[in-house]
Amino acid sequence: MSTKSGRKVVWGHLILLTVIVGVVVAYLLDARGVSLRTNNLLLVQPAAILAIVLAAFVIPGIFPRADTSEEAEANGETWVDLVRVFILIAALAGLAFSLEVVGFDIATFAFMVVALAVCGEKRWWVNLLFSALFTVFLIYGYGTITPFPFPLTIL
Repeated sequence: MSTKSGRKVVWGHLILLTVIVGVVVAYLLDARGVSLRTNNLLLVQPAAILAIVLAAFVIPGIFPRADTSEEAEANGETWVDLVRVFILIAALAGLAFSLEVVGFDIATFAFMVVALAVCGEKRWWVNLLFSALFTVFLIYGYGTITPFPFPLTIL
């Protein structure tokens, strides 16, 4: 549906963003209704604020110009793009099923290597370095806020 300014509304994206923001706000209000103590809101409130800010950044993409959306429809997804999506899905499933077998650290590192390669990173050293740094920060960062003992192999 075109508007007078030559912009279209992508209704599916608008509805999805509205549902996401609605759930985030409802969850935040529910958490604040239970308790206003810092321990209760330590993770929920900053995450909700971040989600709302990110949603605000997405809003302009919901109203593209009429001519740019026609170009995007002409440049549809190819079979290679779909294969990449399925490889990423398989890599994520592999991560989920191998967490307890090989450990959280090795499974995360392997997933990151595969995901970065599938998404187009051509420099192998950047792929390995970023995957290693991401794995270390994820394990120690998440381990700091969650007292759950992860099955680790190396770290």
